Amino acid sequence: MNIFVTGGTGFIGSYVVHELVSHGHQLTVLARNPNKVKGFINHPQIEFIEGSLYDQDRIKEGLYGKDTCIHIALGWGDSPLEILERDTKASVYIFETAAELGVGQIIYTSSTAAIGEFRPVMAEDIDCRPVDLYGATKAATEAYLLAIAKVKKIRCNIIRPGYVFGNPVVEGAPMQPDDRFRKIVKAAKANEPIHLVKNDGTQFIWAGDLAKVYYRLLSSQHNRQIFLGLSTQFISWEEIAQYAVGYLASESEIVLEDKGWKRDDAYFDVSLLKKEFGYSFSAFEQIKRHVEYIANHE
Repeated sequence: MNIFVTGGTGFIGSYVVHELVSHGHQLTVLARNPNKVKGFINHPQIEFIEGSLYDQDRIKEGLYGKDTCIHIALGWGDSPLEILERDTKASVYIFETAAELGVGQIIYTSSTAAIGEFRPVMAEDIDCRPVDLYGATKAATEAYLLAIAKVKKIRCNIIRPGYVFGNPVVEGAPMQPDDRFRKIVKAAKANEPIHLVKNDGTQFIWAGDLAKVYYRLLSSQHNRQIFLGLSTQFISWEEIAQYAVGYLASESEIVLEDKGWKRDDAYFDVSLLKKEFGYSFSAFEQIKRHVEYIANHE
């Protein structure tokens, strides 16, 4: 397939690009800095278009003649109107332009933040109750995509990743922007106390596993479906810290603040991934490799 990708030099995007080219797809990647990821430069299956989410002419150029649009990039804003303008509105332009140019399908990268308030069990069909601007823009953009795709008769699907982690997938690619793994490793190296909240954690997903969901969606017949991008197992930050302390032979003490949180307070039901694609992801082995990478490279 010929695929247009936004955010392809970012953390999740670089994994998706790497996965798709490994299966023979031809990609056109919109990037503010086409030279950011050395491992993608001069790749025979990757063409770069220099531009941002707000360069409408460049986006139209990139979408022309494509089979699929994969929208991963995020436009940030510090106020409701700013994030509406920089993320939701920019995304709507991409969706409308893709439909007008006859692109066959759109895959949108949302987030579990679109769901917002935690409830005991959360599946794809649960109602969205965002609790921050990031979740609000994701939920709003999902709604616009579903409406545009229905009116324009274009196939669309939505992926809602949770906490995604991983090492750089190729030379020059980034790691996840969240620095909690780094802080744990740094403290363990220095034999300093590691302060955490008891039972704080999530159903982490390795970026390589998440990228497989994008690949499988490309050739599927799914339409207007939402998939939660997480693993099946809840892993606490305490467990991650315990591994880091053991791996580094550290003398750090893990200090837990008890806020009354329970491990089973909320669970993301990812059974749809198993049902449709046969995926049942487990993250802890890759978390170990991630801790080791940070310990040895940073």
